[in-house]
Amino acid sequence: MLLLTLLPSNYIGENQLWSFDKLGHTLLFGGWSLALGLYLNIYKNKHIKPWIVFACGVLFGLIIEILQYSLPVNRHADPIDFLFDVIGCLIAVWVLKLVLPKNADKPVETKAI
Repeated sequence: MLLLTLLPSNYIGENQLWSFDKLGHTLLFGGWSLALGLYLNIYKNKHIKPWIVFACGVLFGLIIEILQYSLPVNRHADPIDFLFDVIGCLIAVWVLKLVLPKNADKPVETKAI
């Protein structure tokens, strides 16, 4: 994902698909945040709160926009892109709250014998 967002725009080529840039940002960051949340909660069995997943996605989007602004890679930072990154992360958190068990927000208690 980082490579895709930092590739010079002339390497991506002209395609009508890129005209849906904002939808792409929403889907890309929403998918990344959803995958991160599911991976941590299911496969790593770490009950990560959804707001932490949201914060990671937002921070990742912010870092990418800063890199696009500061690196000479023929890309430009766009605050509207960042806004749609945040929207994607919000949607992912909403989906996580729907699909994860209600007790996923609470750590598993173990009893000492």
